[in-house]
Amino acid sequence: MEYIEPTIQRARMPNFPKVEFWPGMSAEIDGRRLARSAIPVKGVSYHSPLRFLEIYANSASSGIQSETSAFGSSFAVKDIGWENIEKLFFPRIPGTEVVLGDSIPQPPFAWRQADAQYLALSFTYNTNAFFRIFSELCERGRIAPSDVEPLLDKACAVLTGLYRSRSHFLIRNINNNFNMYLISKVVESLVGKRCYDSERQEFPSTRRSLAAALMMAPDHQHLPIVEKMGVALGKGVSFMESRMHKGVLGKGAMTDAKETMYRFYHRSIVIDHRLKLLDMISNVGTKKSSFALAVILDDATETVDDLLWLQDLIQCFPFFKVRLLVNTAQISINFSSQMLKEVWRSPCFRQLVSKLDSQFLVVPIYCPFISFQTSYLPPQAKEAIRAADAVFVKGANFFETCQIPEKDTFHAFVVYGPISRAYSGFCDLDGVFAHIPAGRSGYYHREKSFGGIVNLDSVIKESSGSAASNRKDNRYSNHALEN
Repeated sequence: MEYIEPTIQRARMPNFPKVEFWPGMSAEIDGRRLARSAIPVKGVSYHSPLRFLEIYANSASSGIQSETSAFGSSFAVKDIGWENIEKLFFPRIPGTEVVLGDSIPQPPFAWRQADAQYLALSFTYNTNAFFRIFSELCERGRIAPSDVEPLLDKACAVLTGLYRSRSHFLIRNINNNFNMYLISKVVESLVGKRCYDSERQEFPSTRRSLAAALMMAPDHQHLPIVEKMGVALGKGVSFMESRMHKGVLGKGAMTDAKETMYRFYHRSIVIDHRLKLLDMISNVGTKKSSFALAVILDDATETVDDLLWLQDLIQCFPFFKVRLLVNTAQISINFSSQMLKEVWRSPCFRQLVSKLDSQFLVVPIYCPFISFQTSYLPPQAKEAIRAADAVFVKGANFFETCQIPEKDTFHAFVVYGPISRAYSGFCDLDGVFAHIPAGRSGYYHREKSFGGIVNLDSVIKESSGSAASNRKDNRYSNHALEN
């Protein structure tokens, strides 16, 4: 069956008098206002960010066939049955059951708990994510420039079909993390695994940005530990990948990236528990003659600087061990096991290489999601966390999906986007390096809904007993940075 092109007329500013996401969930959407707040993906936006919402809103009445094709074959999503949808579009994690359902939590929240305005905003992410992937494939010569927009429309139609299947089961029960996984699987189904492998995403561009980060590493190698932590934090929103042109980070782009990554250099961050981590390692490790830190890292470029300060700690404390959980799948621009050899070849990491399998232990794990999710962690990851004295988790997405209340956990990320603001309690581009004591989570809900969020700021104040305690941590950290 040939793909039936959507009959919807493309418009710069579609009008949405009423959108029904599923029976009982509908709202009027202000298209102009939504377009202004559309969510970019790694700094990339499509010229019509409401395209996915446009296709979804009109799909029931327009008769769009939500089809997918790979290697010349095609089928209609609505005709293949739920069992085949699970087979084709659901992840398989050895030793871990991936389950969705009306009563199963999906951190930070399942979409059934969100309101319609949030869903509309999430749909702008879908548009921009598809556009970013197809644009990257175009730059690599995998698809023609003329294919980008038709493929984007087809991808929107396929994802629409998945959302509407089994009485809207997926759209009600997924979270942002699962949705990003579905986006990659839809692209793979359309262009084929040889063109786009959902488990080896953006590998060439991520390797190029990693190479640029490794070239910068000598500039950071001799900074104090807390400064290295701050640079690694800022690098998370430097968007080096999107600044590169034809595989090269130009002089102007390099300057812009450095200005962003140094945003916390000799400056306070809104929650600054860097010294708490150092003190914990020193005090607990000295008493026990051992301290193991399970580490989950994020984007490839910022991982370079995170490894620099972890290397420093290994040199400072002979009893200190790192168990680095590294994904064997390459998802988005995240660091993966395929990149370890490139890091080890850098002269900046000679000391770390010398401690491989003694103080620095690599724990390969398979995770098809863009951020590790506590309920979907494979057995190797659970064991590494269980054996650790504390856990370090990098990245805003990981903060949302990977809460580990059974352990002292340090979350480091830069606030970015509406969910990050809601669950942290801070503003876009605020830096966070927060200690969550064992027995607590970095956020929680007072009620089973998108509302009633007790955010990170409130959790930290509850844990410390007062805001003054948190300010004290900041003062000490600033003093350390100045020296």
